[in-house]
Amino acid sequence: MHYNEDWPQAKKRFLAFWQGELVDRCCIAVQAPRKNSHYLPPEPPESQDDLMKWWLDPEDNLKRMVAEFENTFYGGEAFPAATMCLGASVMAGFYGSPAEFRPETVWYHPIIQDWDETHLEFDLLSNSLYRATIDAACYYAKESRDRFMVSLPELGAATDDLSLLRGMQSLLLDMIDRPATVKQAIALLAGTWGKIHNELYQIAAPANDNGCCIAWMQTWAPGPHYQMSCDFSAVLSPKLFREFILPEIQAYLKVNEFSVYHWDGPDAIKHLDALLSIPEIDAIQWTQGEGQAPATDPRWIANYQRIQRAGKKLILPFVEIEEVETLLSQVSSRGLMIRTRASSEEEARALLQKIPGWTRD
Repeated sequence: MHYNEDWPQAKKRFLAFWQGELVDRCCIAVQAPRKNSHYLPPEPPESQDDLMKWWLDPEDNLKRMVAEFENTFYGGEAFPAATMCLGASVMAGFYGSPAEFRPETVWYHPIIQDWDETHLEFDLLSNSLYRATIDAACYYAKESRDRFMVSLPELGAATDDLSLLRGMQSLLLDMIDRPATVKQAIALLAGTWGKIHNELYQIAAPANDNGCCIAWMQTWAPGPHYQMSCDFSAVLSPKLFREFILPEIQAYLKVNEFSVYHWDGPDAIKHLDALLSIPEIDAIQWTQGEGQAPATDPRWIANYQRIQRAGKKLILPFVEIEEVETLLSQVSSRGLMIRTRASSEEEARALLQKIPGWTRD
């Protein structure tokens, strides 16, 4: 790969990661500004029309991304990836939620006012956001030419998308008052999630060394590798999580060969037992969240150790560079993936030289 000096060795480490084994060290993706780089990312526009083009034009998007790739050092298992980003829950838009284009994201607004008068429908041919997503995937895959990978978009998860389509408060009440209706809607969206991911996987795989990647986690797998999540679970009791969300996850696992669950923040800790009870989940990715204790806080370390004892792989994409040594002294390097950033290419290379010495079972 053009922007990674040693992708074949990185690939070997990823393959070992999925087997819970080691080549020479844990997987670690280290990014840094390239030597002599003075790159500053462009600021997004302000008007809604210009923001729409900012998000939807694949050619302009790729130019911005390639400029970043050329000015970034990708060390260890790090890789550049073109991303089809239309917010974290674009599937809500596929089901008719109007998109609001913001400088930092694309947001989706409720459309379900009355379940008895609502028919959730996804038209593959007419939905402009879906067509834009497919067109971007095809364009990025065609332009890749072994320079970068193509990451699948964040479709969101069925319940998270439904919370946007219905409204969070209303959906929570519906789970009590109309559980059958909610379960039917979740099952519908979960089925669409699988179909779209599989379609996008087929488009992107040739650009991904015949595999699949998640750019923001910096993970790669030799087959379907999709992000499962439920940020809405922060407001759910363990009982409701097991009733509504576990069946959703099971639906995803039918199409998700190298599965990872995005476990988001302290309010989701109460669901760890339920997640660990699902043998088919391969990996759990932890996000401590803004303003929370660092990745090496003893509270988080205890949960990492539980995850590893349960035989799951552990993905930690929010580790500060000064935390890496401490982290590696507390957890097994088998089935471990870390993402961090360095202030310079020299600092990144120095860290990579130290990692084998810090690696432990």
